[in-house]
Amino acid sequence: MEKFERFRNEFERFIYKDYSIEIEDDCYKVGLYYSIPGLREFKTRWEFPKGNKNVAADDPILKRLVFNLGMVEAISYYKCVCPKYVEVECGHLNDYQTDWWKKLFYNGLGEFMYRNGIDIPMNELLSITSADGDDEQLCDENTYKGCLVPVGGGKDSVVSLELLKDEGIVTYSINGNDTTKNVIDVCKEKLADYRVKRILDKGIIELNDLGFLNGHIPFSAVVAWSTVITAYLTGIKYIALSNETSANESTVKDSFVNHQYSKSYEFENDFDEYFKTVTDSDIHYFSMLRPLTEIQIAALFAKHKAYHKAFRSCNVGSKKGIWCLDCPKCLFVYIILSPFLTEEELKDIFSQKLLDKESLDKDFRELTGIDENKPFECVGTRREVMTAMKHFRMMGGKSLLTDRYADLIDGSADNLNELLMEWSDEHHVPEKFENKLRAALRDVRVSKEEV
Repeated sequence: MEKFERFRNEFERFIYKDYSIEIEDDCYKVGLYYSIPGLREFKTRWEFPKGNKNVAADDPILKRLVFNLGMVEAISYYKCVCPKYVEVECGHLNDYQTDWWKKLFYNGLGEFMYRNGIDIPMNELLSITSADGDDEQLCDENTYKGCLVPVGGGKDSVVSLELLKDEGIVTYSINGNDTTKNVIDVCKEKLADYRVKRILDKGIIELNDLGFLNGHIPFSAVVAWSTVITAYLTGIKYIALSNETSANESTVKDSFVNHQYSKSYEFENDFDEYFKTVTDSDIHYFSMLRPLTEIQIAALFAKHKAYHKAFRSCNVGSKKGIWCLDCPKCLFVYIILSPFLTEEELKDIFSQKLLDKESLDKDFRELTGIDENKPFECVGTRREVMTAMKHFRMMGGKSLLTDRYADLIDGSADNLNELLMEWSDEHHVPEKFENKLRAALRDVRVSKEEV
């Protein structure tokens, strides 16, 4: 907190100076420009596919979308000193939009503030002022079709790909690595693969190394704005994310701090409302898996065995395309798949029996809810993890960690088959896609010994 106060008193202003759009080499090159007076300037670069539409670089809707991408990218640099005043020189925000961004900055930086010991009310973190201008909704007369499915290399986007594969899907990734490419390559039904480039200013890395504030940003909000730009440039109607209802649970118990805030339904709903203030476009941003929980998604993923060797969900090992086998994300994926795959199949994926690793004891306690706070990772609810472990023991499973906490696991109240039949009505899934999702759920029951 002392460092936070010292930095924001020394560097009071953050300026979103400008943005640029150029068409070059069959792609749109975007520049986003920022300044923290007295510290340094920053530039983020993006490259988007040109697609089959001829959108001019000065197209009003494209400019408005890029401006908003610049607003969310500002968070990456703002957080290094958390200035009191954010000045937007290159665009106008009305009162609703200003409040929207203040909420995203605050909730999206919830984990960052918690881990840096920062305690400040939302209305005191920052103020936002913007240039004079027109904020009316822009009319979009374009016709859209098909589905854009963002792929990160994990199991969730695989389920969305398979559910939507007969809808004319186009895959999407940001700076895709080998794992993302391998997963996309397994999907034979895609029409195209759009890979965008995002290059942050190296100056933020230098400031991190010098001891300035650092931490998690709401990256899925970056994904949101970059996907609507891609959809606009390429004529794609549906942007089908793969976020689930489990993402709504806070990471720090009984607080607003959620590692997955920008994957939550709250953010998705907020984004939908905000997008309507920008344009009346027929582009529809939603999460295909929002009605489901992680354990239901795991049940569906387990059926798609062609992806089992290709997918990776480990953030530590993602760049190398490996499972690190010693982090909470690896353990979570192992646990959540355990009711639906044999021990041999799990070993074929992970090469080790992770429930026998002493080094994962703390992660196990956090994932199951034995400890109050969850790991700062994209993982399922405490209830789901504990229920998966209860099922593991009921089926005769033995391991170091489940034996150690046997009494707590056996005493948990939930039933796996009941969890597999749950459905959340808080979603924006179009009806025709909702029917696909409900049909897929009908065949995910497990052993009748729990009924």
